[in-house]
Amino acid sequence: LFRRAEEAGPDALAAAQAAPDDVTAQTRAADFLLGTGDVDGAFALLLDVVRRTAGEDRDTARKHLVELFDVVGEDDPRVGPARRALMTALF
Repeated sequence: LFRRAEEAGPDALAAAQAAPDDVTAQTRAADFLLGTGDVDGAFALLLDVVRRTAGEDRDTARKHLVELFDVVGEDDPRVGPARRALMTALF
């Protein structure tokens, strides 16, 4: 993940803003945010993608978010609320 965050760089945020429907751009931006310590921002970005998309795009965003939960760790107090928000977004 940290290599992905490093590769994405700050340009990933601009790319994500320029292409809100590009799930790859959104996941790269989330990786960058997480790599800079903005866990809440990374989670919020992908939760928004899950809410706005359907089908394969939604599943890609969901899987990436779950991967970020694992990276951050279940003991982190931000993971529980984000997991609940994900469940709400899915159902």
